Amino acid sequence: MKKLSVILVLLFIGAFVFANGQGENSGAKGPITLRVTNTLTMDHPMNMALKQFADGVTERTEGQVAVELFPNSQLGGNEEMVEGVQLGTIDMCNQFAGAFANYVPEMEVLALAFLFQSEDHLYTALNGKAGDILADALLKKGFMPLGYFYGGSRSLMNNVRPVNSPVDLNGLKIRTIPTNITLEGINRMGAIATPMSQADVYSALEQGVLDGWENSPITLYTLKLHEVTKYVSLTRHFMTPDLFAISAKTWGKLSEDHKKIIVEEAKKAVEYERSIWAENTQQAMTALKAEGVEFNDVADLDAFRKATSSLWEEYEEKYNNGLIEAVLSAAK
Repeated sequence: MKKLSVILVLLFIGAFVFANGQGENSGAKGPITLRVTNTLTMDHPMNMALKQFADGVTERTEGQVAVELFPNSQLGGNEEMVEGVQLGTIDMCNQFAGAFANYVPEMEVLALAFLFQSEDHLYTALNGKAGDILADALLKKGFMPLGYFYGGSRSLMNNVRPVNSPVDLNGLKIRTIPTNITLEGINRMGAIATPMSQADVYSALEQGVLDGWENSPITLYTLKLHEVTKYVSLTRHFMTPDLFAISAKTWGKLSEDHKKIIVEEAKKAVEYERSIWAENTQQAMTALKAEGVEFNDVADLDAFRKATSSLWEEYEEKYNNGLIEAVLSAAK
């Protein structure tokens, strides 16, 4: 994270000029309240980190910049909040990185199935050349990347049967975030990928509109979706981070001192969230098992990797910018 932080400070404070965000509003000195949102509950590690961020910014700016949290899709679903940050109607959000792909297509690469081998591989890639490529693309589209929260690995969850091979997914309607790359990944794994905002998943599972969905055990537990989910099969197919970003339009209203504080407090929040993720995952899995959710390690994981691996080459050709090569090289 150190390299990324240096890059962000240089980009944000020394070189970043947006025609729609600067000018007479730049460096506004009056009190300002920043709204930050996501789809998660306050007991989720990401919101625990955002609470720390909010407190730190408010304290260090002596109340000149306050941060107000709007968790649990209060300002809209996955697509609405990303659009709001791009337009400047929402100041900040943390969201599944692939959800930014409608504006920054390269971001979808982070949602390629089985692309990252481990948590360390993910961090190394984001702190290196791959992270630099993405930061440049995000800045051009009006998103200021403040850091990446660890979202764990996403696995398959459903109400029909345990999944041990692609054949077990045949005919199952599995919700995924509405981006092309996640839909393609789940379809190639053998399911019927069904795009849907997170806020609608509970009722869809309850009513049988969906057979299942895919996410982390922490999200399953904190959103109480274990009440309508029976099986969790640990495919760990997506290891996609959540991007924490601020709108360029909001950024242009802040003083240089306040920008520096926000960057520093965001770095602390990312480090804190990553530090508590593993412990919270284990606690969530223990609680879920006590509630009757059945977990299984997938017997034929290589079959899933084989079914999706051609996507890597397809997306490398699509962007031809060295991004996937940079990610893969970070594992060496």
